[in-house]
Amino acid sequence: MKRFATWITSGVAISGLVFFSASMTRSQDIFPAGQSRDTLFLVCVQCHSLDRVTTAKLTAADWEFTLYDMISRGAPVRDEEIDTLKKYLIDNFAIDAK
Repeated sequence: MKRFATWITSGVAISGLVFFSASMTRSQDIFPAGQSRDTLFLVCVQCHSLDRVTTAKLTAADWEFTLYDMISRGAPVRDEEIDTLKKYLIDNFAIDAK
């Protein structure tokens, strides 16, 4: 019985790793390479799904407001990351920047 439980636990752990790996690969395809992509992955997903970024339909001004609003609510963005994260969001996801 103990061996069976070990097999089940191992199977669940491996399934989780496979799902996480596939999810990150898909996310990296959707989010263009850039200086702040990793910051976006680490900071924004603490409270939101990454779909929130890709479906937001925000203007450049909206992204800037949203970034500062999230920082004021506790998003852990370091001061030196703010400008590059703002540029990444605007360049890649603002509806008026294309």
